[in-house]
Amino acid sequence: MGDVFPEIRTRRTVVADVIRIEEESFNRTLDKGIALFEDEATKLKAGGAISGAIAFRLYDEQGFPLDLTQLMARERGLTVDGAGFEKLMEEQRNRARAAQKKEIITLSDIGSDHPTTFVGYDALSTQAKVAQIAKIKDRSAVILDKSPCYAEMGGQVGDAAIITLGGRQWHVTDTQKSGQTWLHFLDGDDAPETGATIEIAVDQARRDAIQRHHTVTHILHWALHEVVSKEASQKGSAVDPTKLTFDFNGAALTLGQLADIEKLVNERILANDAVTWSEVAYASVKGRPDIMQFFGDKYGDSVRVVQVGGKAASLNGWSMELCAGTHVRHTGEIGLFRIVGENAIAAGVRRIEAVAGLASYERAKSEAELLKALASSTNTPIADLAKRLEQIMEQSSALEKKLKVYRDKESSQLADTLAAKASDRAGLKYVIAQVSAETPNDLRDLGAKVAGKVGPSAVVVLAAVFGDKVSLVANCGPDAVKAGKAAGKIVTDACGKLGGKGGGKPDAAMGGGTDVSKVAEALGSVV
Repeated sequence: MGDVFPEIRTRRTVVADVIRIEEESFNRTLDKGIALFEDEATKLKAGGAISGAIAFRLYDEQGFPLDLTQLMARERGLTVDGAGFEKLMEEQRNRARAAQKKEIITLSDIGSDHPTTFVGYDALSTQAKVAQIAKIKDRSAVILDKSPCYAEMGGQVGDAAIITLGGRQWHVTDTQKSGQTWLHFLDGDDAPETGATIEIAVDQARRDAIQRHHTVTHILHWALHEVVSKEASQKGSAVDPTKLTFDFNGAALTLGQLADIEKLVNERILANDAVTWSEVAYASVKGRPDIMQFFGDKYGDSVRVVQVGGKAASLNGWSMELCAGTHVRHTGEIGLFRIVGENAIAAGVRRIEAVAGLASYERAKSEAELLKALASSTNTPIADLAKRLEQIMEQSSALEKKLKVYRDKESSQLADTLAAKASDRAGLKYVIAQVSAETPNDLRDLGAKVAGKVGPSAVVVLAAVFGDKVSLVANCGPDAVKAGKAAGKIVTDACGKLGGKGGGKPDAAMGGGTDVSKVAEALGSVV
């Protein structure tokens, strides 16, 4: 909530094309992570451990949480070196703390003699004097003696605004703070002159949207306690013009609980209760169970209590929290509230994502359009759409089963054909070929089938092209392994010619590359 709460940065709304690009980038990152895990896992025997270094790489580079890596490892009969992972995590935290300390010192030096008076609780515009212009990471920031802009803290994003001087304007895209100094970041390098008296006005529509999400977060917190448990404590929150997120400890919420919470929040919004705040001595509210506060945080002698309902300044509202953020004046200003998601973000920590006001309307509108499109494409009335989709899914599942039977049969026939063409070399039977396969996993299964049909002296090496990539598998029977053939080495050498890498155990290995033109050369190099 206010600056007493853990700060959480939020993402800006992006256009649809950027979202699509980001999704494609995410899928590529996910594929890289899975490939990295598979490469490591194939080198290990049952009961082995994924190294802390690999687990950390999966976390740091591909965004895999440790518990996801542990789950993947368990499915392969492996474990994860958790101690090694935690050691690397702590080293990263130490580096981050050192970098943060350095950054804070730099920013503090910039504005240490220029504290900013915040007037944004009561005013959205004001005249102010330009105290300093700063360059921070190639961005221009204006430091003013006073400001109506809320600086990002407590999960609430910073305000945007317009600075005016005569006939000139500068757009403030973000407001941050360092100590008691407000940094108004500008769009571009141009800035007003130091010492000038300017007019600064907050982007009111944006501020209003942020405030709706912030106030409804307080109501959501209260409703969570009413529906689930008083023990469900807040672990973080983030509010921006488009949505809110609320993190709490506890078990996954049921659909019924989510519906009850959503209904209760909307009932409180319609009651149009007053939202008020007051500055009080911290000693007078410390330890009060009816005022939400984080006892691990440090508070000054004076704190700001935001209350919903009750009499102003009487601290008798039905929702009360220590909070430095900005809020609506009455709950009715929030409009419609909708929960759009609930999921786990860490062990024992859940996240609710929700929207309010115009963002809620836009969400409802887009979902209604989606339902209409689905109903139209299936030639089904909206009222019967759920039943129709269930029928389609059942039909799809049945078709997938039939398709799998056909693919398995086709794969077995291909395995028979390849095994029949095995050539003898120095007492071993070689099958080396480029084949067609639906997926790399299908290729791997085919290699195993061929090796099983050829027998203990089999040396099977198969390659398949998937778009602009090549996958390669090798399988060696027990007699071939005794004779010095190792599938892992075969794959490593062949994939090197493909501009990639691979590896695995002596009896089975897999890899790939990106040079499709070298498939024949790579297969021909197998001896």
